[in-house]
Amino acid sequence: MTAIKYKSSEEIGSLIESEIRIRHIDQVFILVDNTTNRLCLSKINTTNISPTIITLDLNEQSKDLDHVVQLWDIFMENMATRHSLLINVGGGLICDIGGFAAATYKRGMHFINIPTTLLATIDAATGGKNGINYRGVKNMIGTFVPADLIIINPTFFETLDTENRLSGYAEMIKHSLIGDNILFEQTMSYDIEKFDIKRLSLLLKQNLDLKQRITENDPLDNGIRKSLNFGHTIGHALEAESISKGNTILHGYAVMWGMLAEIYLSVIKLKFDKSVLHTMMSFAKEHYGSFPFTCKEYENIYNYMKHDKKNSGDEINFSLLAGIGDVRLNQSATKEEIFEALDYIREN
Repeated sequence: MTAIKYKSSEEIGSLIESEIRIRHIDQVFILVDNTTNRLCLSKINTTNISPTIITLDLNEQSKDLDHVVQLWDIFMENMATRHSLLINVGGGLICDIGGFAAATYKRGMHFINIPTTLLATIDAATGGKNGINYRGVKNMIGTFVPADLIIINPTFFETLDTENRLSGYAEMIKHSLIGDNILFEQTMSYDIEKFDIKRLSLLLKQNLDLKQRITENDPLDNGIRKSLNFGHTIGHALEAESISKGNTILHGYAVMWGMLAEIYLSVIKLKFDKSVLHTMMSFAKEHYGSFPFTCKEYENIYNYMKHDKKNSGDEINFSLLAGIGDVRLNQSATKEEIFEALDYIREN
């Protein structure tokens, strides 16, 4: 089980030093992007670590093999070994691409994730999945290799703008829907505008406890872990379509709209409570705005869905809800039903 430690900025450096001693690390690399290099790296005491700092300027389009090769080249040039350590300090892109590079270099070197966004903390940094995009399809190539350690400092989230807070919050709502009614009510009552860090930290711990229980029982995504894909079959396709049009939407926004469409499918196929759909639609309209796709894009969206990793044969695979906390795996829907769901969230 990957340890998750909640630490202040002052404590992170000493925790890393302890990990280096325990694991007999011979060399340390820290991966950042321009933003985390400027805002976050200085808050981590690396005085006694003497790391090699690697800065990548990434966006969703550049989460690709070329940038992984850049990291492999740097590791080789610096004679990195399987006993070397990569520390990923950043959002989901950094955690994903850094985790993948570390997991594959010499069949695996050590890595630690220090997520600096709410989304990365809930999504890419935890759970052991590391992926890159290929030919426009989200996370088409990847590994199941957990980080040695995940270090969370919620004060990093204070630098986030409202859109990035909402992006992470969408994944928290997903966890609450597959979790239970109590977590759903607590999550939906959280005031995302006030952004109370103390209360957020408590909700975050509940989210990550739920995710860890699921991923430990199914580390390779063969069964119950598929419940974490709720909202993502359609959500990933929406995100891929936005990237192809050069108007990339944030992952959490795509997941929110994906959840709405998949809740609609849950209503028509599993008799899920319509009142929850109405609540979610009102909430999304207020905070996430209007659905930014037209019916002319449905075919492209559907084609991206056909590449989803959960699919078997010609069927598009969904994790749907019969009730809050009652996830039904390996569900299917026709093309007509999927378009009907997209129509519903576009028109309401």
